Amino acid sequence: MNEVHRLPSVQRARREASEWIARLQSDDVTQQEREQFEAWRSAHPRHVVAYDDLMSTWQRFASAGRTVRAVSFGNAMQEASRVKHGRWRALAAAAVTAVLAIGCGWWWQLQQGTAFETGIGEHASIALPDGSRLELNSASKIRVDFTEGARIIRLLEGEAFFTVAHAPERPFWVVADRTWVRAVGTAFNVHRRNDGVRVTVSEGRVKVGSVSTRQTPSDTAMDQVPVSLLGVGQQADLRIAGTSVRALPMPQVEREISWRGGTVYFDDRPLQEVVAEIGRYTPLQIEVGAGAHDLKIGGTFQTNPQGAEALLTMLEDGLELDVQREGGRVHVDSRQ
Repeated sequence: MNEVHRLPSVQRARREASEWIARLQSDDVTQQEREQFEAWRSAHPRHVVAYDDLMSTWQRFASAGRTVRAVSFGNAMQEASRVKHGRWRALAAAAVTAVLAIGCGWWWQLQQGTAFETGIGEHASIALPDGSRLELNSASKIRVDFTEGARIIRLLEGEAFFTVAHAPERPFWVVADRTWVRAVGTAFNVHRRNDGVRVTVSEGRVKVGSVSTRQTPSDTAMDQVPVSLLGVGQQADLRIAGTSVRALPMPQVEREISWRGGTVYFDDRPLQEVVAEIGRYTPLQIEVGAGAHDLKIGGTFQTNPQGAEALLTMLEDGLELDVQREGGRVHVDSRQ
């Protein structure tokens, strides 16, 4: 009789694939284990499919390297990859639950309460399960709270740009402190600043308003507070004292969100403002002395620590300012 080869089950193939993903990322993975993985992968086409599918899912969370930390998923996989031989399989088994949830389309359970964050000088682009996309600027953090009736993104720190998939039956909300932004299908930027929240619209329309208490956003609750309707090219600053709205020419709108391309552009801006912006992309604490506060600066700089260094080099060598460094602090002023 011919030998009967039993096909591996889909669930078993996925479980083993998840274990291999975790193990191969471990610092102590051996060459023998790599060879064992190749043997397992080539043993059956179902292994190849399971591994490639789950690896693709993992890369969606880890493609930005260390810039994105998916608390409910990424941390489990990263922890599974760090443990030693005796424990990594158990942790990988916990991680595969999240992986299988993605593979089966159980997005709402996975995304509820999931947090993403970037470090200083890092950017991240995140695809959301409804087809929307968000981009995180340097030193930013958000939490995703999706339900069947609403899509809520809480901007806990920093700045994010949102491209919202049209789904009027499931309102899309961005919550930043006590500021609510209500969108349907649009693209806009939200920056949580020291003195309030700034919203800039590049496509479509959004409603913005400030609430006095921390609560779950809803259209009913928003009807009880003053709101502003923003269209393309409009920007609103929402502060404790009130909301101010202005219209911006489209080139300025593009400059406001140019960080998405990895650069920031300044045109005759006071040095104090330039440093405040560049300071978001470097761990250096840059101070500007009174003698250089109002010096007008122009140019394009990278949104990372190298961009800050380029600015300091220009100030010292090109404009002959006095640049003094002491540890992580930099003091810039005119030369006496």
